Amino acid sequence: MKSNYSATELDVLKEVINIGGGHAATSLSQLIDKPVHMTVPVIEMMDYAAVFEQIMPEETVIKAIIVRMMGDAEGVFLFTVDQQFSKDLIAMMLPKNTPYSEAMADSALQELVNILVNSFLNAVMKLIDRNLITSVPIMIEDMFGAIMSSAYMEQSQYDDSIMIIKNEFYYLGDRLESSLYFIPKPGIIEKMLTALTV
Repeated sequence: MKSNYSATELDVLKEVINIGGGHAATSLSQLIDKPVHMTVPVIEMMDYAAVFEQIMPEETVIKAIIVRMMGDAEGVFLFTVDQQFSKDLIAMMLPKNTPYSEAMADSALQELVNILVNSFLNAVMKLIDRNLITSVPIMIEDMFGAIMSSAYMEQSQYDDSIMIIKNEFYYLGDRLESSLYFIPKPGIIEKMLTALTV
């Protein structure tokens, strides 16, 4: 993946991610029947040390749901959520007085991410006119550093400098302790920009 995208290319990417993330936020709002908003997406090249300094310490234990993107473009979506907020999010999703179980909680989070990612992709497909499909969501629990490193290596991204693409969500003005990352296979960003005639 090249590291010298022009300002115009980055602006176009940001707008695409912004549209996709906006659809995801709308779907989340409808799912929990509460207003959820999204910040302007983050798209920047960072080295691993900066990721763990600026986003989250690498030893922080989190839950992450991975959804693979296939079809005309390949990559993975990675939804990360800290342990305390995952319980809050699940409580928002489930009917009141629902007995809590770990299995139900994990299933609810996986379904949430399935809806978020597919809402995101449906919006993006309309923009780039490409056929994209997703895998079944898979949940893992590990340290943030281990999850991020393995996700990037799985997508054949071994560089010290990596592109961070993420959306953050806000509920009633408070940042939800969760983010949706997109990690593309090498060359996919360039294909997207070509499809958008940038």
